[in-house]
Amino acid sequence: MGSKKKGTIKLIAEKTNVSPITVSIVLNGRGDEMRISKETQEKIIEEAKKLGYQPNVFARRLKKSNQNSSPLLIGILWPATYLSDLLVRFFNGLQNCILNKKMNIEIVFKPYYPSNLVQLKELFVENLFNGVIVVGTTDSDIEFLENLNTVMPIVMFNRQSSKYSCIYVDEYSLGEKVAKLFAARGHKSVGLIGPSYLNRNFSMRRIGFLDSCRKLNLSISDNHIITDDEVDIKAGRNCMKKLLSSGNLPTAIFILSSTMAYGVYSVLQENGYSIPNDVEIVGCSDLLTCELLNPRLTVIDYSIEKMVYKSLNLITEMVTGIHREPVCLIEDSYFIFRESCGSFPELD
Repeated sequence: MGSKKKGTIKLIAEKTNVSPITVSIVLNGRGDEMRISKETQEKIIEEAKKLGYQPNVFARRLKKSNQNSSPLLIGILWPATYLSDLLVRFFNGLQNCILNKKMNIEIVFKPYYPSNLVQLKELFVENLFNGVIVVGTTDSDIEFLENLNTVMPIVMFNRQSSKYSCIYVDEYSLGEKVAKLFAARGHKSVGLIGPSYLNRNFSMRRIGFLDSCRKLNLSISDNHIITDDEVDIKAGRNCMKKLLSSGNLPTAIFILSSTMAYGVYSVLQENGYSIPNDVEIVGCSDLLTCELLNPRLTVIDYSIEKMVYKSLNLITEMVTGIHREPVCLIEDSYFIFRESCGSFPELD
């Protein structure tokens, strides 16, 4: 047996012998206002239920949001593989901005798998939100967006785009800062641990670090640049095992993602090495686990909360027509010094 035919306003009109306009009025709750008889209204509603009619909630909300008293509907496209503590920081930024600025906004989180943003194409084509903030795009996701034609305002979070508004961290400078810290602390041999897949962020972070190492005469051999296909605890363990197998342990290591830090720590400690006495370690991005590690992890971080605040301001200004052309905002990075690596000598 074939699947049940999806109900439409036109089909409901045919079944009830009324005009599509009358059906639309009734289904939008304006039957009494337009003086349509109770009998006709009940007949239309009953037929709609039989046919499984589903109203376009997004369209209604967007129509209402054009009125001054109704909230803007802002979509957050969130990569399904991101850690929950990043979501907490992101949510705090949204909450603070909405409450502090008394914004009339409703937020809808829409998860997607990285490199599969194309599966949400209808969302962009049908303009299902007043605007969207897109988080965690891969290079293929960015390519999809760059080739997309949509009138819906878009803000790229921590990614760069020539076509859309964006707010991002200067990742090259971030990598430079870590190399300068290691040089200032007197290290001569350093290492790098990170993912083998290099999106634009990881790539620029890595290049900035390696370029600065060369300029500062920090020795970093190929055997001390270790990567893994994943960015998690297991990947951190795998990378640290490979680095130890090279024979010579560098005196400082930069981990491109703090999600790998616990794995790095566990292998070093299992093999009798002391942090920071034998090796100093700096991670990137401050996660809850960074405070729980022993010793606590020094990181180079950036204010996700501040970036979210600015993103929400920017998307609302775009929706209301303040910005007609793409706007790019650059956020700075900073160190959070803990026990795994000291600060610059002049700050000690």
